[in-house]
Amino acid sequence: MASSDKKTKGKQKIEIKIIENADDRLIAFSKRRTGIYEKISELSILCGGEILFIIFSPAGKPYSFGHPSVEYVAKRFSNAGQHLEETTDAPVETYRKERINLLVQDFTDVQDQLDVIKEKQMEIALGQQSHGTEIRHWWKAPIDQLNVKELYEQDERFAEFNKLISITRNKKIATISSMQAPMDEDVPSSFPPIYGPNL
Repeated sequence: MASSDKKTKGKQKIEIKIIENADDRLIAFSKRRTGIYEKISELSILCGGEILFIIFSPAGKPYSFGHPSVEYVAKRFSNAGQHLEETTDAPVETYRKERINLLVQDFTDVQDQLDVIKEKQMEIALGQQSHGTEIRHWWKAPIDQLNVKELYEQDERFAEFNKLISITRNKKIATISSMQAPMDEDVPSSFPPIYGPNL
C-alpha cells in the first residue's frame, strides 16, 4: 500500500499548548483524564505501588484516583514520617488521654469537696473548743454521748458525705458509659442503693 492510498492522517504528534476553544478543551480533558487513570491503574498493578492522583478540570471540578484508595494514600502521605500502625493508633491514644483527663478532673473535684468538708469540721471543732466542749472526731464520737444538736450535726455530715459519694459514683458511671469503655475490674457491675439519713 502506498502512502497516497491513506484516507486519514493517522497518529500525528500534536503541539503541546493550551487548547483555545473551551469546548474542545473540556473534551480533551475528559478523554485524557480517562487515559491517565488507565495508565495509573496499570502502573499500580504492575509495580504494586500505592498511588494518589488529583486533578482539577478547567471548570474547577476536582477529580481523583487512588490505589488502594484516595483516603489511604492521602493518610500515608500526610503522615509519611510515621509507620501506619502509629497513625491508626493515634485516635486510640487520643481517646485514652481524654479519659485520663476526665478521671483526673473528677478526682480533683472530689478532693476539693473533701477539703471543704474538712474545713467545716475544723470550724466546728474550733467552735466546740471555744465553748469548752471537748474536741473529738465526729466519726469517733459515741452516739449515745452526743446531745440533740450534735446528733443533728452528725446526721447532716453523714448526709453530706453520702451525697458526695453518690455524686462521685454517678460521675464515674457516666464517664465510663459515655466513653463506652470497659469497666475496671475493681468497679462492681451493680452498685448498692444510696444510703442517707432518711433510711
